[in-house]
Amino acid sequence: MFNDIIVQNFSNPTHATELLQSTDTIELGNPVCGDRIKVQLNIQNGLIQQAAYAAWGCATSLATGNVFCKKIQGAAVVDIRNLSKEDIDKMLGELEPAQHHCLEMLHNLFAKFQQITHV
Repeated sequence: MFNDIIVQNFSNPTHATELLQSTDTIELGNPVCGDRIKVQLNIQNGLIQQAAYAAWGCATSLATGNVFCKKIQGAAVVDIRNLSKEDIDKMLGELEPAQHHCLEMLHNLFAKFQQITHV
């Protein structure tokens, strides 16, 4: 059903909040299932100081927002931009076929992150 990564990040979301001051926002949705994720970032001097998210949809989508924020918060922008597809593929663990849309959403979060110019 749900792997340990999904259960932990859905049950104990450490980044599910709203930033009072953010420098950048990433928003995306899945038109097929209707899931949405909004990520707020505070980037200063090339470092991701804070990352927070709000998500609407299935448990795996909510966990995806938290996994993404946990991975990037405290990291250098250049390091996040250099993550490989294989690194990203491992972040959610093994997924059921019905959860694969969340892996696509995770890849889209990283793709939108690549477009951020404020660093």
